[in-house]
Amino acid sequence: MERERAQRRIGLIVASMHTGSSLTLWQEVAKQASLSDCSLFVFVGGRLECPEGQEYLRNAIYPLANRQNIDAVISWASALGGYVSPHEVLSFLSTLDEMPTVCIGMKKSGYPSVSFDAYAGIQSLILHCIRVHHAKRIAFIRGPQGHYSAQDRWHAYCDTLDQAGIALDSHLVSDPMAWTEGAKAVDQLVCERSLVPGVDFDTLVCSSDMMMFAASKRLEALGYTIAEDLRIVGYNDSRESRLLRLPATTSRMPVTELAQVSFSLLISLMDGTGPTNLDIMLPSHAIIRRSCGCRYSLGTVAQARNAVGEITRYTSWLIQALTLNEGEAESLRSLLSAPALGEQHYLPIIEELTYRYLDRDGDPDLLSEALFFYCEFFATPDFRSEAAQRIGEVFLRQRDLVAHEHAYELSQQTKRLDELKGELLSTRSVDAIPSLLDQHLFPLGIEHNYLVLTGGESSTFIGGYRGGERIDGPIVFAKHLLLPQPLNQALPRCVYVVEPLYMENQPLGYLVLGTTGYSGSLMEEIRSAVSSAIKGALLLDAANRAAEEAERAQVKRAEFFANISEGLKRPLERIHALLGEKNPGRERVQREVATASHLLELSLSYTGDLEFEKEICDLSPLMGSSPLPVVLVDPTRIRQVFEIVTSYIKENGEGVDSAAHARARGLELSFSSTRSSWRADLGSQDPGLLLAQRIIIQCSGEVRFEGNAIRFTLPWPTLQGEGTLRDDGPIFYLADGDEAEVPSLFAPFGDVTVVHVPALKSEALEKFKGGVFAWDGRRDSVELTLLVHQMSRHPLLSAIPMICIGCPEGDQSLFFALTAAKSAALRDEVLLIIGEVEPSIAVELGMGEQCIHASGDEALALMGEHRVSLIISDEADISFIEGVRKVTGTPMVIIKERWSRDEVEEVSRFSNLITAHPHMAHCRPFLVRLALLAAGQEALPPLTGILAKRTVAYFDENAGKPISRWQVAEAAHVSEDYLSRIFHKEMGLSPWEYLSHHRIALAVTLLRQSSLSINEVASRVGFSDQAYFCRVFRKIRGVAPSQIRQER
Repeated sequence: MERERAQRRIGLIVASMHTGSSLTLWQEVAKQASLSDCSLFVFVGGRLECPEGQEYLRNAIYPLANRQNIDAVISWASALGGYVSPHEVLSFLSTLDEMPTVCIGMKKSGYPSVSFDAYAGIQSLILHCIRVHHAKRIAFIRGPQGHYSAQDRWHAYCDTLDQAGIALDSHLVSDPMAWTEGAKAVDQLVCERSLVPGVDFDTLVCSSDMMMFAASKRLEALGYTIAEDLRIVGYNDSRESRLLRLPATTSRMPVTELAQVSFSLLISLMDGTGPTNLDIMLPSHAIIRRSCGCRYSLGTVAQARNAVGEITRYTSWLIQALTLNEGEAESLRSLLSAPALGEQHYLPIIEELTYRYLDRDGDPDLLSEALFFYCEFFATPDFRSEAAQRIGEVFLRQRDLVAHEHAYELSQQTKRLDELKGELLSTRSVDAIPSLLDQHLFPLGIEHNYLVLTGGESSTFIGGYRGGERIDGPIVFAKHLLLPQPLNQALPRCVYVVEPLYMENQPLGYLVLGTTGYSGSLMEEIRSAVSSAIKGALLLDAANRAAEEAERAQVKRAEFFANISEGLKRPLERIHALLGEKNPGRERVQREVATASHLLELSLSYTGDLEFEKEICDLSPLMGSSPLPVVLVDPTRIRQVFEIVTSYIKENGEGVDSAAHARARGLELSFSSTRSSWRADLGSQDPGLLLAQRIIIQCSGEVRFEGNAIRFTLPWPTLQGEGTLRDDGPIFYLADGDEAEVPSLFAPFGDVTVVHVPALKSEALEKFKGGVFAWDGRRDSVELTLLVHQMSRHPLLSAIPMICIGCPEGDQSLFFALTAAKSAALRDEVLLIIGEVEPSIAVELGMGEQCIHASGDEALALMGEHRVSLIISDEADISFIEGVRKVTGTPMVIIKERWSRDEVEEVSRFSNLITAHPHMAHCRPFLVRLALLAAGQEALPPLTGILAKRTVAYFDENAGKPISRWQVAEAAHVSEDYLSRIFHKEMGLSPWEYLSHHRIALAVTLLRQSSLSINEVASRVGFSDQAYFCRVFRKIRGVAPSQIRQER
């Protein structure tokens, strides 16, 4: 709908709003909007398809930036990349509704763009280091591969070295890294490549200040001193550049100007007065501080004299350097033009200007520099001897004042947030959350709040408040709208932040927060707290539903056992009568017994007590057909279905013709009578056929009675597990690099499109939605195994059905069947197990026939006689490990019941070594990791892998206590996201999944060896909720805790 000017709504699309330059940009756009007659809607949707911390789940809110909700949009396009290419970012922008648009950092065809000259910014820094500091060996930390501006900075590095006549040395350049991985880049240069800072390179150029901050901290931890051992420079002039021991030299991204120019351009577009295809490039200036070796930003005293040695030039420099507004600039001019003023006049002016400058996060070193050069060039001897000291004291006093004020404000904010979090943690219903937000958010400057949950084709407004007025839900509305239409139209003019809510692998909805303060970290804290509260409420709701279902099941069981004797009475009476005859009819007896058995199992299927063990199966032998794609079924039950159906047709419809047909929808099994007049549906109520139908339905299949045939259709499995039947869709064959055609095995499927593995990673993945993947399981390569592992983590790819021919049978999921398959490189290699390691681990890895068990003394000799692909040992003695490493560098897994911090520190100095507990022998993700190690992958380098080992030891020390993620990360001295990524790479699963397995293993021991109640056992192993403990226990062990206790 068209809005009047007074109701204009502007959207801002940003990946983040609480770190780096994004914090400054969104705050400035918000200020511009508050000064205009516009409402601003900030969509904080994360980087596209970014897996870090499940950031891709944030992307779900971007479709809300449409014409129904906003009139125009500013998009920081370049910040959306990093994990997708610039082309894919532009493709994403093209999916948004047509409306007045301004892009920052990238060009969208037909619309104006505003960019910053990152190339010139990096170039000026490098030239400064070369010309002023005579840098010769310059290293470079690259930004994300898919980030548009990061590539500009990389090209500036290459071109500037060429311009200066310095040869490009790729050994001095890190791999492309995420913005948060500056420390990792240093580890690559210093630890992996053995480069010595100050010797192999004298200068380190970082693609961003965030990278520079992490890189500097890592270098300091390694014992190097910035500016003495090496120079370091960054880019952005974000807050990180001023948080180091020495203020960092950087190049300023004109973030404030980007916001102001973009906003102004957008307003002119909306008014119809602005250019529709204008491209503006803003300059990026070097900011010289001390990390490059300079003492002052103006250089030496002689250089400064040339630049600002005249009072007018000094005044202009100071106004620009301190970013003073017009009023502040006028105060400064009057101060400098009347130097004879007494202290009672000039000190209050200096105090006010200093306070304002520091309050907006100004650099205090710049104040000291300004005072130094004023004393050097303009001050009288009396001023230098007395006034300068008092002004320096003002600087320190105002710096302390601002720091204490900010700390106090932060503490008050933290206190209110903690109160909110405490109440949210105790909430038992999603419906109660809006009232809690109403009580706690208003004092934090959140004047309006709306909570929305999403799912399916609609969204649900749960509740909220508008300027203190409560608004109750639930209201169901169209999912493309931000809020229900009446609320959407009545939104007051304000700055609104749209924060996505999500948990684990599932988007939950979003919060719309109308704020008068522009704290991105506050918004993120609220988002996290509400997401956790919704997660807890949903888990509690699930537990309540589970209890209700258990109660219903109990009622059904009672009814079953009350009625089963009546149901079996007549068949048993007939059996009794037949046994009493002189010439008993054996076949009739068998039929009646079978009927009784079918009736009993049918009853058990309705109560959920029918035994069912699904695994990957090839039904070709059963159906007597050519090779068929595998399905996920219980093989024993499927054979039972085959026997029931064929026996029934033979008894009632003469002969049986059976056939199997693989179709895009699933595997169709057809059983027909040789008598065309026979009607299959006449037996639809037969107990045996009813049981057969229940078995097929429990395999997610369907049953049809058509003429003289009974047909079953079983779905193709997915990497997530069980598939579901769906309409026929396109079939895509996932081809290895050498394959040009679809194998003949898939000829019956007709039109099959070949998709090569690299294309699967780079093309738009939406085209696969609704389709089916075809996979030739006869192929044998580590690359394909890795692809399956990557697909299993992707929410879309892992849910797509797979027609897989030649896949190994017997595994409980298609994912493990494919990833556990051995590559050709392993066929001549052996698995060496040392000590009392559980033997079943070799079978689980598919290497039972290639496994050698040995003692420690025997093992060293065997390593010289065989090609060993993997060593699994319970021996953690350092001298023994040293002996192994003298013979071979083969991946080694050491399994112990308990690990201490001292032990993991000792073993961490050895490369290609992983530590774990014995219970991980039954954990499939961990077994997949071991299979990949055996296939040629390596463990992480010692300096990185130690993080996972320390975490394992931390779990041993604290598994019985409540553990927060931040506590685990703090113990490892890294961020939560970084620890999660590193641990997953090392162990094959997240630290939180590992902790669950470890706690359940401890619980099993207590259940077997103690008389503690289940609730007490749960508490002893770190679970505060018995219902949640039982759910996790059953998920990991496959049975309830009570069943373990019964086995004692």
